[in-house]
Amino acid sequence: MDWMKDLEQRIAFPLDAITFDQLPDLLEAFAYQLPFENTTVLEKRIRPFSDERFIETFLTERRGGVCYDLNGLLHRVLQELNCPVRLVQATVYDTKSDAWSATGPTHVAIIWNETHLLDTGFGVNLPLVPVPLSGETVHSASGSYRIINNDTLEMKRTGQAEFVTGYRFDRETSITTDDLSKMEQIIQQSDASPFNKGRLVAMRTPTGQKTLTERTLRIEETTTTELPVAGPAQFEMLYNTHFLGRES
Repeated sequence: MDWMKDLEQRIAFPLDAITFDQLPDLLEAFAYQLPFENTTVLEKRIRPFSDERFIETFLTERRGGVCYDLNGLLHRVLQELNCPVRLVQATVYDTKSDAWSATGPTHVAIIWNETHLLDTGFGVNLPLVPVPLSGETVHSASGSYRIINNDTLEMKRTGQAEFVTGYRFDRETSITTDDLSKMEQIIQQSDASPFNKGRLVAMRTPTGQKTLTERTLRIEETTTTELPVAGPAQFEMLYNTHFLGRES
């Protein structure tokens, strides 16, 4: 795919071939360069999950996306490089309401070679490394992660005392781009969707994370900084500067 060369430049990582040992570096490249954001959710744009969509979103518009965009792109790249990957669906656990998400299985993750879980689309809750399906705990700059009961991702973010449930995934059933389109419809239209209410942008950094809403920009690194957002114009300026690395 010719556009992979342009993607290499965007994420600052070579995409000629990917081995298992290179996955942590690739996952970090995605996490640090491609923001989690719900812009197209709010715009209610529906497009087929194709190379053309990925080109438009990540290269022409130079934006990020939600889970089905980010993991959809990662899966497409790994698929093109003949890696043993498939997409699976998951239901996120809402810790605030202490219940499984009312939107159902609308999160997307990737299974590598039937041995590990990959995820670059779970907001700032990114393992940044492959998570073994066999249950071993893995550690990265963002925290500790493990799979329990063969189908549930647990995480203990840096600074947290205990593991919490992230999501439960359907390990047995692969999904297709048609399933991604159905998820997109739910995320855009459902009253229970957390991503169709107001703008949200989030990204991991090598030393922490940053989150932008219509009210605040919060940067959590060695110290935490929180700045108010005065309105749409300032939101765009902060979005472009802090998440896309360009002047607004």
